Amino acid sequence: MVDASWFEDLPEDFEESVRIDRDERDHRERAIQSYHMTADSQRFIRDFVDRMLGKEDNMRTGSNYWLYGYYGSGKSHLLTVLDGLLDSDWLNGRYEDVWDDLTQVTEDDSVTQLCDHWRTIHNEYNIIPISVNLLKYQGQKQRSFSEIVLRHAHQDPNLTGVEDDISRGLSSQLDVAYFEKWFRTTDAWSERQTRAQDALATVATGSGGYNWNSENLWTDIQKYNALAEVILPTLFEKANGTRDGYTDLQPSDIDPEEVVTRLNQLRVEREEELEKPVKLVLLLDEVSLFIGTDFERLTELQTLAENIDDIGGGDIQLVATAQAKIEDVQPKFAAHGADFNIVKDRFPHRYQLPSKHVGDIAKRRLFEKSAHGEARVSEILDTASVKPTESLVYNEIKQNTKPPLDSIDDDELVEFYPFLPYHAPLFLEILFNLRQEAPDPAKSIFSGTARAILALMHNLLQGWVEDGKSDHIITVVDFYELIKPELREILTQDVRVIEGADAIRGIVDEVEDGTLEEFDLDVAKAVLLLQHVYDIVPLNEGNIAVSVMADLNGQSWISTQNRVEESLNRLQKFIRPTEDESGARYRFATQEERLIYDDTEANEENPDWEAILHTLDEYLWGRIIQDLSLPESVPYGASGDEYPVAYEFSLDGVDFETTTEADGSLEVLTAVQGVHPDYSPQNGDEETLYWEIDTDGLDDLRKHIIEWWALRDAISTHTAPPAVKRDLERRASAVRSKLVSVMQSGSYTVKDRTGIRGLSTAVETAVDVGYPDDFHPMMLQVTEDRLQELAELSTEDPLPAWAHTIQVPSSEPAASQGKKTIQSNVMALTGRQLKDKEDGLNMNTVLDGITRKKPFYDDARPALCAIIWGFCRKGRLVPVDEKGNTLENAVVLNQNQLPTTRLKLLPRKPIGKLLEKGGFKETTETVADGLINLQEANQQLHSALTGLREDIQLVADTDIRSDAIETLLDSLTDELSDQIDATSTRLAVVRSQGDGLGDAIEQTNEGQEWLDEVADVWNRRLVSLYRFDVELTVGECEFEWIDEETQSVVMEQRETLTTFGGNWWTTDGWNVLVGETTTGLSDELQRSWNEYVNKQGLSSFVARLEEHPWIVPATELPMSVQPAFERTYITPLRERRRWYETIAETVLALDADDEDTLISAADDIAGVQPRTDATDDDIDVLESRLERLSTIVGNQAPEDVDQIGALPDDRHAISQRLGRLIENRELDIERVDSGVIIR
Repeated sequence: MVDASWFEDLPEDFEESVRIDRDERDHRERAIQSYHMTADSQRFIRDFVDRMLGKEDNMRTGSNYWLYGYYGSGKSHLLTVLDGLLDSDWLNGRYEDVWDDLTQVTEDDSVTQLCDHWRTIHNEYNIIPISVNLLKYQGQKQRSFSEIVLRHAHQDPNLTGVEDDISRGLSSQLDVAYFEKWFRTTDAWSERQTRAQDALATVATGSGGYNWNSENLWTDIQKYNALAEVILPTLFEKANGTRDGYTDLQPSDIDPEEVVTRLNQLRVEREEELEKPVKLVLLLDEVSLFIGTDFERLTELQTLAENIDDIGGGDIQLVATAQAKIEDVQPKFAAHGADFNIVKDRFPHRYQLPSKHVGDIAKRRLFEKSAHGEARVSEILDTASVKPTESLVYNEIKQNTKPPLDSIDDDELVEFYPFLPYHAPLFLEILFNLRQEAPDPAKSIFSGTARAILALMHNLLQGWVEDGKSDHIITVVDFYELIKPELREILTQDVRVIEGADAIRGIVDEVEDGTLEEFDLDVAKAVLLLQHVYDIVPLNEGNIAVSVMADLNGQSWISTQNRVEESLNRLQKFIRPTEDESGARYRFATQEERLIYDDTEANEENPDWEAILHTLDEYLWGRIIQDLSLPESVPYGASGDEYPVAYEFSLDGVDFETTTEADGSLEVLTAVQGVHPDYSPQNGDEETLYWEIDTDGLDDLRKHIIEWWALRDAISTHTAPPAVKRDLERRASAVRSKLVSVMQSGSYTVKDRTGIRGLSTAVETAVDVGYPDDFHPMMLQVTEDRLQELAELSTEDPLPAWAHTIQVPSSEPAASQGKKTIQSNVMALTGRQLKDKEDGLNMNTVLDGITRKKPFYDDARPALCAIIWGFCRKGRLVPVDEKGNTLENAVVLNQNQLPTTRLKLLPRKPIGKLLEKGGFKETTETVADGLINLQEANQQLHSALTGLREDIQLVADTDIRSDAIETLLDSLTDELSDQIDATSTRLAVVRSQGDGLGDAIEQTNEGQEWLDEVADVWNRRLVSLYRFDVELTVGECEFEWIDEETQSVVMEQRETLTTFGGNWWTTDGWNVLVGETTTGLSDELQRSWNEYVNKQGLSSFVARLEEHPWIVPATELPMSVQPAFERTYITPLRERRRWYETIAETVLALDADDEDTLISAADDIAGVQPRTDATDDDIDVLESRLERLSTIVGNQAPEDVDQIGALPDDRHAISQRLGRLIENRELDIERVDSGVIIR
């Protein structure tokens, strides 16, 4: 039974931490009494005291100290001790007691000398320490070193001298403190509370919600800035009569120089009051944590230290504690240009406190055994089945501690029992790393001292004594339980994994339900703490076992390690392995991960095998069939040539979408069976390869498939974190590996063949059974390139080897030998469809009909096209377009043209011979070529006939003026229409390949000959037709100049042409026409015209008109010629001249051989009237009018005359022009016989 007598002096209570800013009066006493003076701390205190006395013995000068050490080194404790040792006011009357508490039993000359020097500084000086715990201000960006130091200094009554019934010290609010500084200089200071009460009364109207205690009003003003802002301006105004200057009481910039100046001012004032030299000591705890990553704070600390040296002059000292050396505070500051040498110069006195003594202190203060206790512990250890020195040491240590983590000394084990020797430094490391994540590092267990560890270990030790289990040691799990409240604040998410929350269950909940074990909870607690020291103690199963083993007579380390592995498997939804080798091996799952694994467990309890198989198809089957190494090709037929294989799969009756594909491949339907626990194997389909998996390990396979599917399905409704994806991949890999294994060990069945040995043999058997004799796998490999290869062959070129393989019909004798099952099938299936189909069938329809009868041809349609092409070459089939026009054989090879291509069955008669005889097929060409040539000949003939008819119709409509010639042309167009109809009839016969094909061939040649002759006659005789037309057009105009003899000839010619009924468009017909017409009509017309001109004297008269400058076209006359004048004198003469010129040119053109000249002449003469219709004036009247015009205009050209007109019609225009001339200039009027001339 354990009791406290096992220990020399086990205290009932133990202060949890040492804080430099504690307010209790006995706090310093307890700190000094509990402090373990080491050589390092003694050296620091001695140097500090000696420098204050000026006994530095060639040591570096300066007033700033840097005291650094690792977490738990006792920096804060030493600073608290120094705070007590330097407070002259507090030490008064207790020097000997304080020194005895500090040194205890230590007595030597150095300690005695230190005591003397210490007493001397207090005799010579009044020392005032100002202590600041900077952890309180960590994270407060608005606070500076200077401001914080001044706040604390103002609050100290020893420094400010403010200590009465109203307040102690100045306000911590800087603006209030500076007001108090000024207010102390007035007579009102002693009455400050009364005056504040009066001021409050004047401004508190309407503030009935506040009830300020008048006895503490001034301390409230110091504390509450809002209250100070109301009262202090009023006090200032009452003292000065105005508020001007109130805001100037506080300096605008509280920088280091201002702060040190203010501190020195306070020191000097206090020195004067006490009439004794005063020294001020600033104690700043944890400056490195306060600086953090703020480069400006480091700069400010440097400036503060500089001003302490310059302004303080040795009367102000600064001691700063930090976690590391100055240059290690924040190494990345160097990137900002930080010169750590300058900072080190400002802190010339630097001392390091090692933390290794924490274990020694714990052993001395807590674990020191009595003789009885030591004997009992030794007895327990000797009889224990678990030897701590062998089983409770950590492995694979990356960074050791003192005492070490990977070994235990027997004597130390007895001294530290029930702790292990390494527990103190290990706990210290855990706390230090937790502190980095703590929102408030100033909390008690993170205060930065070894006292925190001592306090925690004291509590653990007391609990162990109370439990009374002497053979149980204290573990990391016990440490977790003790610091659980702090862990809830720091590691909120991780602790919720253990304890649970409203939204989601935790490990504790499942332990209570019996789903998990208590041991699992211990493992989780150990993992939570060890993950924060992974860089010291690797987080592996063995080290977790060491952390949870408490019973020295319980299970061995190896058994516990196995239990840890099992526990981690049970905890996998709470604790996840990490992939990052640089971090801890395990981590706590996030809430999202736990929700996913909750759904996963629900799926595992109720697996849906239908969904499992579909999911397997969607996510894993493609990778599984890659791992199976399925045969990619198999030998086919007697040749043994290898052909590619593609697979379609089903698993226990569920058809899979995942397949393997290969160009031109043979398909193997593969039914895998045996995975679904409730599926009964089938083997009824003769063409299917049945693959029965091996039953060995089947239950394990199904378990892994369920686990994989459960997680796969769970993440479908969540965003899967990377760790869950990695877990899913691990589960998938396990399923792939196991399923591939049982499939490779399985058996195969095809049709009635069982006991097939090997997968390759099974696939070959499936191909042999599944494909008939009238199929060849080469048919699946016929591509567009290969079809193009056939299209480019001439009739004399041999077929390529692959075409022979699939039995494309050929004219080669050797190729026609042997069994032609494929060829025969295709022709039979095609011929049955085309029989009695006059218009044939669409190519796609034909192919559909073939594949409907033979489904295995469906993927071989290009090969079917190649075979059909061969039959087209042999004259058995012919391709036509949708209108029935014969197409080239190669069109059936073009897959893009199949929708618009029809196929017809040719009759068994010598069409080729008929085509050759008609000249439409060479002996080397196919029947289709001959039909195409015949068809094209008729199409060209049809086009030429139509074109000629259109040309003739155009001539008749646009060029011909006489009815007689138009009648001739109409007869030719009627004949051309008959020929065109005959051509269309022949085209229909060619498309149908009917019985009239021979006649069509003969008629085609005859039609071409007829067209050639007609076209020749038309081209050569068109000029003659135009001349006939001009002669008749002139005669039909009834001109007065045509005499009766000539008119008679015209009428005779018109009658002959109108009544001609022969085929004038042939050579013979034209000769007949010419023989019946009158010759010399053109000469008669020319004679009659010449006689008329001579008789009328028109030649000379027209010559005069041509020479006259005023007889010009109307468009060439200027605007000065008025309409009536032009109408009277110019227009009749101009029209007479045009009439003469038109007839003269037409008569002259009758001898022309140019079509355009004749056409133009006919057009011109058709628009000319007889003279008597055109004008009543004869030649004499016109000559008189010409003479009158010449008299009027004289020698003036039209452009020389400003205005000319004939009255009365042109009076208005003439009058307007005269009016304008009279306004602008003087006029000269000259009378002449014909009128007046105005100049």
